[in-house]
Amino acid sequence: MPLMSTGSDRPISERVRGFVQWFESLDAAEQEVLMTLVYKEKKVRDVVTSLASMGQDQRQEVFQRLGLPQDVLSRMPPPDPSASAEIEVEWEEWKPSP
Repeated sequence: MPLMSTGSDRPISERVRGFVQWFESLDAAEQEVLMTLVYKEKKVRDVVTSLASMGQDQRQEVFQRLGLPQDVLSRMPPPDPSASAEIEVEWEEWKPSP
């Protein structure tokens, strides 16, 4: 199976078409694995974006509620002062994967 070209010198619409063609050529099991990986990565990116936009006090509260280590919080860059609004956070119970 040939690897997909990732050349960014082509327009995005052309690259998307090439990606979809490459993806469709994979067997179903491989497609399922890749879709799961992409979905999980997108969720992680959304969490990182939300944390990055929170004020320091709100980050601290989230880290405490989740039981995350303080050293992770201290390694995060400070929030952007221009985006220092409270973020609405919806808490859900953690359901570990089986």
